[in-house]
Amino acid sequence: MAMGLSVSTIIGPWQGDATTGLMQRYRDSWEISLCDLSDLMVATYINQKIAEIKMCEEAEFRLKNKERDDTEYFDGQLLEALVDCRKHAK
Repeated sequence: MAMGLSVSTIIGPWQGDATTGLMQRYRDSWEISLCDLSDLMVATYINQKIAEIKMCEEAEFRLKNKERDDTEYFDGQLLEALVDCRKHAK
């Protein structure tokens, strides 16, 4: 869906060190197009409220139009992240 749009284009270039495993995953995916991120990373970005609006749009598109990519830690993780995001947006 969000071809060419990355976290970097939304927020800006990565700055600083990646001192934890989570931060390393963010840094590794910062420049990747949202449509090429794993379901796990989309859910993770949503849960951490990073580029939340665009990530929620991406999650919604995926849930309606694509098969899960088996990267989620548990079945329904992407859906759960989207539902939580929509609850807090109201």
